[in-house]
Amino acid sequence: MNSLAAKFASGIARLTPFGKGDEDPIGSVKAATRWIAALPIGDAFKCQQSILGELKRLNENSSHFTKDRLAVLMLLDEKAQDLQDTLVQQYLRNPRMSRSVESQLWHAVYGLYWESARGYYTFVQLFSTRSEKSTYESLIPLITLRAIRAFGHLLKWRSIRYLPAGEKLWLRLHNLYRIAESEGFSRQPMLAYADDSAACSCESAYLHISMVSLANSGTLYPKQLDLLDQWLRSWQMHLQLDRRMSPDAPSFVVDLSADHGPRRARKPDLNKPMRFWTTSALLLKLDELSAALHAGSAPGQLGLTENARTAESLDLLKHLQLSWSSLTSREQRRAPRENMKRMFDVAHGHSAIISQLKVADAPTQQVSPYGSGLSYNEADDVQVYGFITERTRERVSQMQAPVIRSSPDVESWVMHDESECGFGAIVESRDKDWLRVGALICLKPHESQQWQLGIVRRLSRVNDDSSSVGIETLAEPPSLVMLYDPPAVSTYTVDGVDLNGTSQAHASLWLGNGSGSGQESVVIDPVNFIPGRAFQIHGVSEIRKFSLGKPIDRSEGWIRVAVEPYVEPGKPDLEPSTAAVDD
Repeated sequence: MNSLAAKFASGIARLTPFGKGDEDPIGSVKAATRWIAALPIGDAFKCQQSILGELKRLNENSSHFTKDRLAVLMLLDEKAQDLQDTLVQQYLRNPRMSRSVESQLWHAVYGLYWESARGYYTFVQLFSTRSEKSTYESLIPLITLRAIRAFGHLLKWRSIRYLPAGEKLWLRLHNLYRIAESEGFSRQPMLAYADDSAACSCESAYLHISMVSLANSGTLYPKQLDLLDQWLRSWQMHLQLDRRMSPDAPSFVVDLSADHGPRRARKPDLNKPMRFWTTSALLLKLDELSAALHAGSAPGQLGLTENARTAESLDLLKHLQLSWSSLTSREQRRAPRENMKRMFDVAHGHSAIISQLKVADAPTQQVSPYGSGLSYNEADDVQVYGFITERTRERVSQMQAPVIRSSPDVESWVMHDESECGFGAIVESRDKDWLRVGALICLKPHESQQWQLGIVRRLSRVNDDSSSVGIETLAEPPSLVMLYDPPAVSTYTVDGVDLNGTSQAHASLWLGNGSGSGQESVVIDPVNFIPGRAFQIHGVSEIRKFSLGKPIDRSEGWIRVAVEPYVEPGKPDLEPSTAAVDD
């Protein structure tokens, strides 16, 4: 965890006194209190880093694990909570931050949780191994709870970066629970921090972490992980650990002697320290919440946080129902996978995909206003005006902007397996800060010209340099189209051109045959999405108008929306849609 520079700095700190003994922030509670009061107000990151530095120094320099030293640790941890929450929110609310800023924030948040967990764990371990009475014995239940929660945060933040648990986090977490259980306070409700809204116990905190682990299969966004973390705080009464497995309910098991998390209970080795729990009561709760959301209740009214949207809450609840259900009801793979080894070209991001589709379409498109090859707009201009207007030239140039065939946006990936629904690959990921669950990509075999849209659905780090990636591919081949706002009716013209009808073009990806029949959708930039917004489309089989319907899927930088027939303002829709009939 510590870099060489950090270790060198801590070594210098050990050799160089901070000042007078009572002025060292980690020398006493009074000194720590005065030091914290002098921290700069308004700079959460700088304050958090200052406290993190003192926590590191306290953990590295501790030779006497006294009650006073524990009091300093607890004070620094308590004072850092608000600062830590601020940095966590900055991280989760800014998914498009640069790689350097993301790394800085992630390491700051993770580092503080690590030092807190490390400090508390040491005190709990010493207490459990000493035979004589400890001076801080009365604080053991509280610091054990704080340690369990800190280790849970470490596992969560490793999941946010798609990292494996590592660092023996699960083994240390199991050990903390075993101590709580053996000392008889595992179910004692406590407030871990004064500002907590509800009490919890070591057992409920331990189960909380286990349930997050079961739901995290490398397919959740960071925001979804955080939302799940918040929901579980109010669901703890539905879970309880037992030494025996229930044969009549969905059961999960954790081995307290193994360095891994919980699993579905199948054929547990009863000679090992196993703990079981069932999810039947919680699954009933999830069914009730889903039914209430479908009935029109707001997520905030159901305790699903005020900031959660109905659509994302329903998606996450469905995922949890599959993750926490019985073995027979768990989510099944939609199609079998077959091993293969084949080179693919991959481009990522909405704009880069559009650029590659321009490359693919370039040989068949002609922009010349002379002779054959005129587009619909050009031919229309020649018929009406006798020449091609500048506005049409601009539209065509946007569709056929010069592109570089050997684009730096295109990467080469080796796919290792495939199915009817997608591909699996292990790729170098050290410098791919864009590689996240929900990333939009287009891919094609190296020797082919046909691009296919895909979405990263699963991601897990294999090591520091590579990641395992699961890609879902969309069945419909994408077509490059230009979307315009429908021209407004106007009698004002300049040189015969209706300037009131000009609008900015939005390059988008059309999924469907473009004829208006069958299921069609369009992938656009989220800034252009307004439900019911009308567009005129150029680039498919014919020019026509349509309206944006309900979102089908979305993630950072893109949204896929259903296409609905366009209805002129003031005219009734004579052919009601299926959705209206269903309602």
